[in-house]
Amino acid sequence: MSGRYRLLRRVVVAAARLAVGFECEWEERTPESGPLIVAANHTRYLDPLFVCMAVPRRIQWMAKKEIFVFPFRRFFRFVGAFPVDRQGGGHNALRAGLRLLGEGWALGIFPEGTHRTEGVSREAKSGAIMLAARSGAKILPVYLGPVPGPIARLRGARFRTYVGEPISVPRDLKGREAYRKAADELLREIYRLPEAGKKGEWR
Repeated sequence: MSGRYRLLRRVVVAAARLAVGFECEWEERTPESGPLIVAANHTRYLDPLFVCMAVPRRIQWMAKKEIFVFPFRRFFRFVGAFPVDRQGGGHNALRAGLRLLGEGWALGIFPEGTHRTEGVSREAKSGAIMLAARSGAKILPVYLGPVPGPIARLRGARFRTYVGEPISVPRDLKGREAYRKAADELLREIYRLPEAGKKGEWR
């Protein structure tokens, strides 16, 4: 992380602790270096920010190229977003992700795709599994709990996040069905985190 990013992260985390009682369990499970895929549940537009608060690594996020317009272009790049041409299908995103992982970056992905309504399940996407199998990068599961409102906060509620053990995906894992099953298991692992910090070995 650059000095500016590290300082910004500390300021945001400190503010979140005061405002919503932000807490992160098992932050130390995050590998300090090397290629990493950070996979989290997704229910809100601010979830990328919340993941960056929980994970002490500079994370890169895929974003559609249309949002990179003045005056927001420099801000999006500063927080780690990079443009992807979605008209080219998933191949452009896959190539971009593999390139970043090959350079040793941490790549943020939401296996549920776009943000969903709380309590409404959505089929897991296989992008994180495919990238992990092809790159050899481990997957770091992250669970983001509900953000308490003002009344709940006054009653002591806290915004809790959880970091799981890094998961290794077999390099020989191939095929749409195998990817789908692995993606489903990854999503279950993410949602199990609040109950227990289970060891994230691939099952």
